[in-house]
Amino acid sequence: MRGLVAPVEIPRLLLLGFVAAGALVSITTSGQLSAFAGGFAVGAGTAFVISRLRRPDEPGDEAGAGRDS
Repeated sequence: MRGLVAPVEIPRLLLLGFVAAGALVSITTSGQLSAFAGGFAVGAGTAFVISRLRRPDEPGDEAGAGRDS
């Protein structure tokens, strides 16, 4: 298929930063900018959660500790 964008690996800390930034902008502004920032925070948060569910057993992750592989 043409027009598809290849997936890009993004650090989870960057996604968490996007969530925090979008939430802060949404709280401090009003109108369309607030709605956009809120949607941006939700989208980044969703990507963060999905990335966490897809790859829970990375080295240094405490969420996957204690699991039998």
